[in-house]
Amino acid sequence: MTIDRIVYFSTSRVEILCIALLVFQILLSNVKSFDLPSLDQREIYSVEQLSNAWRHNIGAYNCSLQPLSEWRPIGEDVTIWCFNRKSEKFRYTLNDLGHFGEILEHNRSTVLFIHGWLQDRSQFAKEVAQLSLAMTNNNYCLIDFEPLTNIELEPFMEEVSPRIATYVAGFVQSLSAIGIPPRMVSLVGEGVTAHLAGHVGAILEGHLGTIIGLDPMGPFFTTGPKQQTKRCTLDRSDARWVQVWYTSLGQLGSSTPLGHQNIYINGGLHPQPYCACFTRTFGVNNLLTELCSHYFAVKVFKATFDPSTALMATRCRNYKEFLAGLCDIRKAPRVTGDGTDAGNFYIETSCQTPFLLNPSAM
Repeated sequence: MTIDRIVYFSTSRVEILCIALLVFQILLSNVKSFDLPSLDQREIYSVEQLSNAWRHNIGAYNCSLQPLSEWRPIGEDVTIWCFNRKSEKFRYTLNDLGHFGEILEHNRSTVLFIHGWLQDRSQFAKEVAQLSLAMTNNNYCLIDFEPLTNIELEPFMEEVSPRIATYVAGFVQSLSAIGIPPRMVSLVGEGVTAHLAGHVGAILEGHLGTIIGLDPMGPFFTTGPKQQTKRCTLDRSDARWVQVWYTSLGQLGSSTPLGHQNIYINGGLHPQPYCACFTRTFGVNNLLTELCSHYFAVKVFKATFDPSTALMATRCRNYKEFLAGLCDIRKAPRVTGDGTDAGNFYIETSCQTPFLLNPSAM
């Protein structure tokens, strides 16, 4: 039975509207620079099928990876946009001392956000601007590789991601010229790009200050027959402090603890409560349901940008003890780096924004 038939027989108008809004938000919010044939998702139920569908899609467009990854200068496909309280808006930032030296505040902690595969920089743009209003002393930059996001998953991971990582590592090294050494730089990535951030850290030999990985992808990295080498997979050696958020353990997300601090949202389990519309309509194992849980880590992380929101979590040995109330609730800072907050933390969320439960009610 196709998805169309499932929707017809099992959903009310409200559910259909909810599904349409979620699909639009997750998959259709970003307009790509290439006009590719539409991707038929009706018969896609796994990440392997998604990869195969994109391979066919790219082939139909007659778009070769080789000229993109080998001949075109990486600086034409990867751009950096920076923002701070002084700049008032995102500014295109060249990987050149004379240029970024004027845009960025010197001797300031700097956070680089790397958007996900199939997405673009708008994923974080609005929230980063809000964040800068609360934390006025920091620089915030968005790594935009939108022209490369239409490349299918496996070639992207194997050939494109390493080139982006090398380019970003070069930018981080350049920041030392204005008093921003790697230890003052934080990288944030989600899914595939969480591992890309880890690759940047590996190139810099673990001298990065912080890496925050939002539901790092499991297939091809920590599970399955095509696991990547340690160098390309996020782990604790990639930065002084590695924090990882989990929302789809064993599905699209990694089931392996990868950070010094591991934050499990609703146990890190799929399906997330927020994704109830997909679950009721398509079932637990449908790709759209899995994508909803996978991207929920990004939604919760962005909710923490609100300075009035306190991120409260429970440090526990496991989810079973957490549910039994055997552990103490405590504040879990997004970034510490001193080792005092290492371990596994658990957070329960609501199904509506801002998602994080009121600490006074916990």
